[in-house]
Amino acid sequence: MLGDEQTWSRWDHITGEAFAGPLDGHRLESWPIRHTTVAAMAAERPDLRVHVSDFKSLGSRFMTALNGRKIDRGSFLPPPFYKSMSQPIDPRLPKLANGLGVIVEDVGRYYPMAALADPVQEPWGDRVLTVALGAVDGVPRATWADGSEPMQLFTRWYGFSFTWPGCSIYGQSLG
Repeated sequence: MLGDEQTWSRWDHITGEAFAGPLDGHRLESWPIRHTTVAAMAAERPDLRVHVSDFKSLGSRFMTALNGRKIDRGSFLPPPFYKSMSQPIDPRLPKLANGLGVIVEDVGRYYPMAALADPVQEPWGDRVLTVALGAVDGVPRATWADGSEPMQLFTRWYGFSFTWPGCSIYGQSLG
């Protein structure tokens, strides 16, 4: 959740939609969010300048020690975290499964890491979407045939399904 100091509205940090305050129902502009590594960006764009902070919060150090640094490694969230959620977690996938959530015109589709050993190409409306793991970082990324990117989030299942309830899952039938 985010808040602004001008109107004191509260905003969903994933969808950009205000859910309380004078701007309730309004939506901020959003764009694709790409998770990657410095090594992958250096390979893709050698001219890119990168500045890395030495600061590591206590929470960041704790979670790194607990979960490690690999993107597909299992993880742990303390049980009280789940009690803070306002609805049950969608049981169709393990709650901590990693994957790529793609959103087009408020329609969400989840691509579990386990289904992405090979690149996936599929029609989405009148376009063709490709979802593939990065060669250097192993992070999934979605692109349209023309090279542009849809809104996408590399995230755990519980978070994506919470924000886009009833979303489809690649590799599972729609019926």
